[in-house]
Amino acid sequence: MITNELTIKYVEAYKGSDLLPANLDERLSFLALLTIDLLANIEDGKYQNFLESLLVSDDIKSIDVEKFDFTDSEELVVKQALTNLSDEKFNKLLNRFNEIREAFDLSELTRIDSIVIYEQTLKLLQEPKVFELIQSDAKGFDFQLRPDDFSRLIASIVKSNEKLKVYDAMASTGEVSNYLAQLNPHWHFTTESLLQNPYYLVHKFVLAGNDDCVVSQSYSLNSTPFVKASTFDLAFALYEPTAVRKSASPKVKKSKEGGSLSGHYDPKRIDLNIISTQYNDHALIQHLIWSINETGIAIAFVGRGALQRIEEAKSRHYLVQNNYVDAVIQLPTSLISARTVDLFAVILRKNKQTDDIVFIDASTYFDRDIKRNKLVREDEIATILAERKNITDICQVVTNGQVEELSRVDEATNESNFSLNVASYISRSKQFVDPTLINELIDELSLIQENSNQLFNKLMKKI
Repeated sequence: MITNELTIKYVEAYKGSDLLPANLDERLSFLALLTIDLLANIEDGKYQNFLESLLVSDDIKSIDVEKFDFTDSEELVVKQALTNLSDEKFNKLLNRFNEIREAFDLSELTRIDSIVIYEQTLKLLQEPKVFELIQSDAKGFDFQLRPDDFSRLIASIVKSNEKLKVYDAMASTGEVSNYLAQLNPHWHFTTESLLQNPYYLVHKFVLAGNDDCVVSQSYSLNSTPFVKASTFDLAFALYEPTAVRKSASPKVKKSKEGGSLSGHYDPKRIDLNIISTQYNDHALIQHLIWSINETGIAIAFVGRGALQRIEEAKSRHYLVQNNYVDAVIQLPTSLISARTVDLFAVILRKNKQTDDIVFIDASTYFDRDIKRNKLVREDEIATILAERKNITDICQVVTNGQVEELSRVDEATNESNFSLNVASYISRSKQFVDPTLINELIDELSLIQENSNQLFNKLMKKI
């Protein structure tokens, strides 16, 4: 892939310009200049003019940035590029970038490509022994970027030409928001993440063609929220099952982002009385609901556990009782990597016009990619959701009362688990088996067979 080759070349340019991997200021300036260079390949105009001015200038730091008509975010990126590098290193870097443009045909480079190149370059620069890595096997480096599947699904469900206020509560390294911004550059984005320098996220928003963003390095589940209640038209979060950590203490609930649920919480935002002491999924779901306005929509990507664990029955009861759940969509396995378990899109609204829930099984809606499954037919999923009609093996519309009734776990007490697991309401007449799971099983059986053969040989030698 050309994105991988370009990533290696840009990291080599970093090294060839005598920049230090551990120097975060130099890294920031490099990434800012990389952002401008990538944009110059995508768009004609001010970015190219700015780079040309740099090449002919005797005093780079004295260039009048304002004359190029940059937006506020673009101007921030440009000033970062000019701030932390000596003239010697800066000129070396410019020459290296020119060499890359001469060696590669970048005319077909897209905004998505540019975001991928940026993120891959950043990930390599964050590696402890990056220069040794690119000299050995960097082409096989597993960048583990979040794919655009989730962004495409959100964009299909929430189609709007309006200037929506959008909130990514668990932005992580930002790919979901960045890809969504590329699809909807007119939307205003607010993100929260502890995992990446907020300036890097701004760079990627600019690459996406969206400079209308607020980026916060914060944890969305802190007791004091960064955002305000009832603010957003769309709020979402990708909360991978691997992000959940069981806590040794019932008073502390940890997540991948490093925060915990401790302190006083407004029960209108997160009701700790009905939140599991072991998992944060429903705290996040409640926070998303709290953050959207009366006509807004929230989408939480969670694992199966949040939809059926006994410990979270009270949380699901709260959602069903208040008629917040609009739909639950089962997505294919392995959407992020080969080992990603089932993920579900839980669609939430404050102002539903019906008292039912649409359960959709989209687990077969994928094409097999090299290392993962790729979601397909997302527009079809959105249409099924909008039409709210039963489809054999695919869609079942269930009333809130039926959810309670069909999830009873104790007839004597009428206690219900309030399951929101799609499989509880849709049973496939023809079961589908993911071929990736078969391959994994074959590998495991082969390993067991190999170990058995070794043990058998040892046994025979002793007889």
